[in-house]
Amino acid sequence: MVCSIVLADHAPTQTPETQGLDTFTNVVVAGISTESEEIVWQESSRALNDPPLSMPDTVHITGAFITWTHFPGFLAARPGETQYTVSYSEETLAEQGFTNYLKQNSLDTRNQPANQDNLETDKVVAFEGSITGRMTSSESILVDGAGQVDISEDKFLCPFASGDQHLIAPYCNIVQMGSSVNIQDGLLHTSSGERSITSTADVPVEAEYHIQLSGIGQSAATGSANAYMQSHFQEGRMILTDHEDLGPGFYLEIYRLGQAVDIIYNEETRATGEISYFKKDMQYESGIRRTS
Repeated sequence: MVCSIVLADHAPTQTPETQGLDTFTNVVVAGISTESEEIVWQESSRALNDPPLSMPDTVHITGAFITWTHFPGFLAARPGETQYTVSYSEETLAEQGFTNYLKQNSLDTRNQPANQDNLETDKVVAFEGSITGRMTSSESILVDGAGQVDISEDKFLCPFASGDQHLIAPYCNIVQMGSSVNIQDGLLHTSSGERSITSTADVPVEAEYHIQLSGIGQSAATGSANAYMQSHFQEGRMILTDHEDLGPGFYLEIYRLGQAVDIIYNEETRATGEISYFKKDMQYESGIRRTS
C-alpha cells in the first residue's frame, strides 16, 4: 500500500498568558509630522530559536524516513513544533505642508477564529504640500512560518478534516507585502492584517495588505507609488511505505519524506506622475482547511 500526504500551515496555539495592545494616533498639523513604528513577534509551540524544529514524542526520523508508532488512547505529550515570526513596520515623514494623519493598530496574541486577525492596522493620511512640500511613507508586513511533522489526531475540531491522514507533513512558508509613496499631495489609505495563532488546525494562517492612493477633491495625487508582494512557499509530502499491525489499535507506520511543493511568487505595481487612482489588494492564506 502506498499513499501520500501533502498539507499546509497549521498555526501554534496561544500561550497560557496572552497580550493585547491597541494604539490610536491622530495628528493634524501644518509643518512637519513623523510616524515610526515596528513590531516583531515570534511564537513557537515548543521553544523559540532552538533548531531544528522538534518532532512529536512518537515520531522518529532516520534519513528520509519517518517512523510513527500509534498507541491506543495515547496522544503525544509534546507535539511537532511550529514556529512563526510576524513583522510589521511603518515610516512616514510629511514636511512643508498640511497633514491630517489618522491610524489605529491592534495586536492580540490569543487564539483567533477564521474571521479575525491577531494583528490589524488601518491608516488614512491626507497631505497637501507647498511647492517644496513632500510626504514619504513606507510600510510592510511579513509572516514567516515553519512546521515540523505532526500528528493530526488532536489538531482538528472538524472530524472530517484530516480524513485517513494520520500525520501532517512539514512546511516552510514566508510572505511579505507592503508599499511606499512619495507625493506632493494626495489622500492615502492603507490597511493590513495577519492571523498566526489559532486553537485548532481548522483555521488557516492568513496575511493581507491593501493600499489606495488618490487626489484630494477633484485633483489627482502628484508623485509616485508602488506596492509589492514577495513570497516563497515550500510544502512536504510523506509517502506511506509500510504499515504493521502490532495489536488492537497498536500499529507502526513508515513514511518516506520529501519536498513536494516549491513556489516563488513576486509582484510589484508602480505609478509615477499625476495619479488619479492607485489601488492594490493582496491576500495570502495557507491551511489544511482554507476559507477562501
